[in-house]
Amino acid sequence: MALADKDLSRARMLGRRFGISRCVEDYHEFLDEVDGVIVAVPNHLHGPIAGELLERRIPVLVEKPLAPTLAEATQLVAASRRLGVPLQVGHMYRYNKATHLVSRLLDERRLGRLLGFSLVFATTYGWPVASGFAWTRAQAGGGVLIDLAPHTLDLLLLWLGDVVDVEYRDDNLGGVEAECHLSLALTGRGEVVRGEVILSRLRALGTTARIVGEHFTLEYGFTSWLGVRLWPSAWDGEASFASAADTFPRIYAEQLRAFAQAITDRTEPFVCGESVLKTIALVDRCYRERRPLGHPWEKPFDAEILKAAQ
Repeated sequence: MALADKDLSRARMLGRRFGISRCVEDYHEFLDEVDGVIVAVPNHLHGPIAGELLERRIPVLVEKPLAPTLAEATQLVAASRRLGVPLQVGHMYRYNKATHLVSRLLDERRLGRLLGFSLVFATTYGWPVASGFAWTRAQAGGGVLIDLAPHTLDLLLLWLGDVVDVEYRDDNLGGVEAECHLSLALTGRGEVVRGEVILSRLRALGTTARIVGEHFTLEYGFTSWLGVRLWPSAWDGEASFASAADTFPRIYAEQLRAFAQAITDRTEPFVCGESVLKTIALVDRCYRERRPLGHPWEKPFDAEILKAAQ
C-alpha cells in the first residue's frame, strides 16, 4: 500500500496511523506498484487523475462526485468501458442495509400508492478540512448541492425513478450555494410522485428522507441512525416497525470490499460510474436552471406597512 499527498507530512501522519510506510508527494511514483487507486482529491481533479489512471489500465475508486460536470463524468465512463477497467464511485449510502430495505419495500409495493416524499439534509457545517476547495466553484463545481447530491438525490433516483420535472433554487450570490431547495417530480415506479428537498450547510433541520404511501409511511436516516422507520400513514403514534440500524464503519468497509472484488475479478463494481450519471445529470440541470432562493430581508421595503405601524 502507498499514500500520496502534496503535503508529505499529512501522508506520513496517515501512514503511521494505518501502518503504511510508502508515502510520497507524487502519486506517479507508485503507479507501477499498485493494483488500484482511491482518488480522494478536490472535485476538479477527479476527471484528470481518474482519466489518467484508467488509460494506464489501473482500476479506480473515485470519491464522490465522480466529476463536477456530466460531460467529464461521461468521458470517464466511456474510458472505463473502452478499456475494460473498473471505475467505482464513492456513494457509500448504496451499501447501507437500510437503503436496500427501502428498495425492497417499494418493489413489493408495501406502502401502497405513493403520495409524496420529502428529504432534508441540513446541518451546520463542522467537517475538519485541510483546504477550502469546497467553497471555491472552480475547484468544487458548486456548493452544498454537488456535495450532498451523491448522498441524497442519488437515493431518491434509485428508489423513485427518473426525473419528470425539477424546480431548483439556491442562495448563491456569486460564490457557492450554502442552501438549496428542490421541488421534484419523479416517475415513482410507474406513477408520478412529487416532493421537496432541502439541503443546507447553515441550519440544523435534520437528516432524513420520508416517503408517504397510501398505506404506510417510511423514514430513512442519513447520519446518527442509519435505519428505516415504518408506520401506518393514517396513524400519528410511534413507529410500528424499525429496521436494525447500520453503521458507517460497515458501509465504508463494504465499499472497499466491493472495490477489491472488482480489482480481483476485473468486473464492473457494484456502484460503477455509469450508475451515478443520472445523479450528475440532475445536478447539472439544477445549476443550469437555477433560480434565486431569496431571503426575507431581500423583499422590497413597504413604506405603507411602516406608516400603519406608526
